[in-house]
Amino acid sequence: MTYPEGDPLERLHRLWPQLLLGLSRSGRRAEAIAAYREMSTILGAELGIDPPPVQPLIATSTAELRAATEAEFIELLRTIQVRSGLTLPEIHRRAGRRLPRSQVYSLFKRGKLPTKPEQVRAFVTICGMPEPQVARVMELWAMLREQTELTVRGPEDEKPFAILIVRSA
Repeated sequence: MTYPEGDPLERLHRLWPQLLLGLSRSGRRAEAIAAYREMSTILGAELGIDPPPVQPLIATSTAELRAATEAEFIELLRTIQVRSGLTLPEIHRRAGRRLPRSQVYSLFKRGKLPTKPEQVRAFVTICGMPEPQVARVMELWAMLREQTELTVRGPEDEKPFAILIVRSA
């Protein structure tokens, strides 16, 4: 059977991510997440089709992406995770080997800045952030990492020195 507007499944594949994005951007995140889960079930269980990736479910303005301390950065990651609608086990499952389970959980529990940039990038990408915002989060991480290293090592001009006292006979 031919359809004048194309294959209905193809149209569904093409149109439902736009619906989810529209719901998300209008502040209706819970509805967007519920619609995504419902459509995933329909496509997967009934038709045997993997749902296409949705970009992004997080409606975050670039102005919100700021952190001046490690604690603020951890809180930013927590906000990103909550807005994504994903649980920590779901994030780990989607990340596979890129983000070990222990690291997913310790991002929030340690209260310290994550040490591996690739894990921070994987986390925010899996949560659904668009690339320009992922880049901004990585800039924040790099800036805070540099500050942390300076605090631990101290400024270069404060290196310890020794004074040699020579006594003459």
